[in-house]
Amino acid sequence: MTEEKKLALLIDSDNVSAKYAQFILQEAAKFGELTYKRIYGDWEKGGNGWHYPALNNSIMPVQQTTYITGKNATDFSMIIDAMDILYTGNVDGFVLVTSDSDFTRLAIRLREAGKTVIGIGEVKTPLPFTSSCHRFIYLNQLCEPAFTYDEKLLRKAVLDYVSENDDGRLDLLKIQGFLTSKYGNINYSSIGFNRFSNFIDSFPELRRNSTFVTLKNSPKKASKSAENLPTDREITEVIVGYLKRKDGGHEDISKIEQYVTATLGKIDYSRFGSKRFAKFLDKQSALYRKSTSVYLAENAAKPEPKKSVAPEEKLPSDSEIIDVIVNYLQSAENGASKLSDIEKQVESSFGKVDFSRFGAKTLAKFLDMQSELNRTNNSVALSESKPEQKTSASSAEISDNISKPQNRKTKKSANAEIHEKPELNTVKREIQIQTVRHENSISLPALGKILREKYGDNYLKDIGAVTLKQLVTAVAGVKLKGNSIKIDEDFINQTEQIEQFVCDFVAKNKKVSIKSLSTQIKKKFSGFDFTDYGYSRFSDFINAIDGVKADRYYVKTE
Repeated sequence: MTEEKKLALLIDSDNVSAKYAQFILQEAAKFGELTYKRIYGDWEKGGNGWHYPALNNSIMPVQQTTYITGKNATDFSMIIDAMDILYTGNVDGFVLVTSDSDFTRLAIRLREAGKTVIGIGEVKTPLPFTSSCHRFIYLNQLCEPAFTYDEKLLRKAVLDYVSENDDGRLDLLKIQGFLTSKYGNINYSSIGFNRFSNFIDSFPELRRNSTFVTLKNSPKKASKSAENLPTDREITEVIVGYLKRKDGGHEDISKIEQYVTATLGKIDYSRFGSKRFAKFLDKQSALYRKSTSVYLAENAAKPEPKKSVAPEEKLPSDSEIIDVIVNYLQSAENGASKLSDIEKQVESSFGKVDFSRFGAKTLAKFLDMQSELNRTNNSVALSESKPEQKTSASSAEISDNISKPQNRKTKKSANAEIHEKPELNTVKREIQIQTVRHENSISLPALGKILREKYGDNYLKDIGAVTLKQLVTAVAGVKLKGNSIKIDEDFINQTEQIEQFVCDFVAKNKKVSIKSLSTQIKKKFSGFDFTDYGYSRFSDFINAIDGVKADRYYVKTE
């Protein structure tokens, strides 16, 4: 009976994935008895996921510290050990597990010494090394581990591992190595995360500070001194430094929050009296926030709404101006007057009026926009149609025509009691909705009257806008040409594509996390921002789509 050959199994952890551990041992054992089983790597940094495979299969881990960044010290340590084993004369052959061509000279030297050399590596292994072995086994071709995992299984594995090993400073790489050894190479984008750290950040039970992870309710973490938690000043300094590197010194609030989290870890802003990141920013004198954009205070322009500190009578609404003109014409002979007399009457009532606030450059253009009035050259008269007939207009026409001039102030005072102060995003969304309802074309005056009826005469002042024209141009997907408003066709098409994608994605996966769905949409549709549709929360945007329903954490088919 032929005596079984004795072999030395040497594994380069830097160049072979831990997911092949079982296969490597099975293949190597076919050629003889594995007298030596060693694996080389920097175990202080996790060993690339080989910790548990080595522990469970009696493979001796050999520590090789990386002294200089970019230099592969593991290669030299493995070569030195191979030569030491060769000179002892205790083995008949070597199994070199690596995909690195640097071991070519070692393989040749071992063959010259009369030893059998078996190579095991991935398809990417260079030809010089594979041809220097008596036999080379390709892992990719023969072994693709059938690891099955889903998000729920991964989350349970992470929580179990952290609970058992939490010391207040559990390294992120150790957690990743544990998962790799258990499930092989994991494609985190398949469950909606760009990288492993983003996956860890999604755990409500965990807190990450740079590269360290711990349980939020961990007693050990709670006993740590407050010096491990960033102060509001430190957070502000990180944001200021980030903005200084940006052209224009400003950035979207969501990107800033992501950067702060990546730099300092998850932060509980309630420590500073602010539950939300946006409210925290509003308290910092070095920063200035306007809607979803954040600026350095030193570079931010003074907000335009400060103009509203002028006396209220100097900023009359268009309905107040029309009231004055209608009352004046009713007392005039034949209900008509010269344009110059009308202009004097308006100026005496309100002072100089900037008609560009209403989408008109001059008083004449402003009058042309009013259905109650009729202008011919320099003459202005009351419209011939009877006031009460105006209330019978179809829903596609302007909805807030006034029935009687003398009742305008009564209606205004009633509206002042009924209407609540609107949100900017709510008004923007209403602009999109009204434009679509009017067959994707509505005039600026018609839109203004609809918004006044819905939100009150002072809605522009309430949301910090100077003119309706300025407001419309700031709405995503809306185009203003002259006094005509339309929704951009590309915006409509992309919206339809997003809605279809959401329905298909949720139907395929049955139930997905809010964060996962958001990541997938942003990956497929560059520049997507749910606030463009007037929603303050991503879940509100999703709930507006037929066929799907979002709760606090998940989205499912409805």
